[in-house]
Amino acid sequence: MLRSVSRYDAYIFDVQGTLMDFYTPVTRAVADALGPDADPATVGDLVRAWRKDYYERILRLDQSVENWYRVQDSYVDGLGDVCEQFGIELPDDVRIETARAWQRLEAWPDVRPGLKELRSQAVVATLSNTDMATMVTLFRDRQLEADVILTAELFGAFKPEHFLYERTCRYLGVDPSRAAMVASHPYDLRAAREVGLNTVFVYRPLENGRLEDAVDDTDGEFDHRIDDLRHMP
Repeated sequence: MLRSVSRYDAYIFDVQGTLMDFYTPVTRAVADALGPDADPATVGDLVRAWRKDYYERILRLDQSVENWYRVQDSYVDGLGDVCEQFGIELPDDVRIETARAWQRLEAWPDVRPGLKELRSQAVVATLSNTDMATMVTLFRDRQLEADVILTAELFGAFKPEHFLYERTCRYLGVDPSRAAMVASHPYDLRAAREVGLNTVFVYRPLENGRLEDAVDDTDGEFDHRIDDLRHMP
């Protein structure tokens, strides 16, 4: 349960995986694309490979505010490469439609009530490695609350570039020592910590669809660990 007064003045949230379940809708879309005879294990492996490709692909992009290559287009490109690795052929129109699943993510059950309560006590913002249009649509369609939506597109660069965290705090009018980065990915929290933010690790055991792939803060590396946004420090 949240405190009556929040510990920090601002909470900055990663979205994909932290606030949103990507695995369920993307797996559903891939299964539909491959057809009724698709092996569920293969579908799951393909989705995890696609997610890995996304991480590696965006780090290779030469992005800027003026010349932004849409993350959504990167998903389409990535699906083609991953299907080739799996020996699967999908027509271009099917790849494009399947990739739209990344714009239809589903909020974890604790997210809507957790954000609503937290926003009554502190500034709530996002900092996501995606396109603005995707994030605006997700928050609108999932009826999620935030004071400001920030994404990599506004900065022309991706996390974990340090200036994204620093500039986000500047935009929010808070000192990094009075803000917390909230994420389920250690790389994100480590980068935020390096510029002075506090860190909240969110345990999402099924982020990648199976417990054996779960990432946890078992060593207490970060300032706080929660498994439910309603338990935010």
